[in-house]
Amino acid sequence: MALYVNTNVSSINAQRKLANSTLALNTSYQRLSSGLRINSSKDDAAGLQISDRLTAQINGLNQGNRNANDGIALAQTIEGALDETTNMLQRIRTLAVQAANGTNTAKDRQALQEEVKALSHEITRIAQKTTFAGAQVLDGGKNVDNTLMRKIGATDNWEYFFQVGANSKDEITLKCGAFTMVGIMCMANEGKAANKLAIAEGEANAGKNDKFGLAVSAAGAEVSTAYWVVSTPSAAQKTLEFIDQFIETVDSKRAALGAIQNRMESTIRNQSSISENESDARSRIRDTDFASETAALTQNQIIQQASQTILTQANQRPTVALNLLGGGQ
Repeated sequence: MALYVNTNVSSINAQRKLANSTLALNTSYQRLSSGLRINSSKDDAAGLQISDRLTAQINGLNQGNRNANDGIALAQTIEGALDETTNMLQRIRTLAVQAANGTNTAKDRQALQEEVKALSHEITRIAQKTTFAGAQVLDGGKNVDNTLMRKIGATDNWEYFFQVGANSKDEITLKCGAFTMVGIMCMANEGKAANKLAIAEGEANAGKNDKFGLAVSAAGAEVSTAYWVVSTPSAAQKTLEFIDQFIETVDSKRAALGAIQNRMESTIRNQSSISENESDARSRIRDTDFASETAALTQNQIIQQASQTILTQANQRPTVALNLLGGGQ
């Protein structure tokens, strides 16, 4: 075998192996210290793209679940307000039954009317003042900019909306009708037409300023002094005729709120499962397998130490040429 002094191939080979083992060790150190198999695109370009797409979906699903929980809290807030509204409507109905009885004097009915009037105004106040995080949730008709509802297209109908998914328009909505009702507002929109009739008949029976129910005037303008009338037997009978419709309407909205809460809870469970599975898939692509990486670290450390030893010996090989010249004696 030829012996060269100017070019030490064994040393060059050992240097290359040492450099390779050092690079491999640097990669192992980076992966073990960060916990990530992919720390830059050079580690796995395709894997980086896939893991980023999974990350986007996982983050979106998790935020969607938080949105859904906020939606449940909003629905519970609204349902609580409507629950109290139902209680007051039931009380008004009871008072109407009492006022319709022929054993009451005019003064008795007037006392009953005062309580009915107070309850009616309280229903209106609850509708106008019930808020969630400072925004109105029932009476959006006066201050649309402050409500949590949005308008449906070019119509006068509105809806609650909840972005519960990771992608565009992945929403759950609850339609609530038009902003034309006083008191219960959109929650009782179905009772509008019948209640207009009740206003007219109530005015005829109980005076110009007495307003039957919680509704709008015939011209569509809001009635600020709306209340049920029980001050005469005929007015009390008319109240009984129409108030059940309002109770039914409010209860139907409460049922819708309960249904949407159950739907959002189902959405949360489903998306939690999807997020878990996608996190598992992302982990296999992106995260460090510590068992295999520590094995690779040990292997590369041994190779590095061996390369250093071989490099030292390879660098000394040209000195053999001195023996041929007698300089090594």
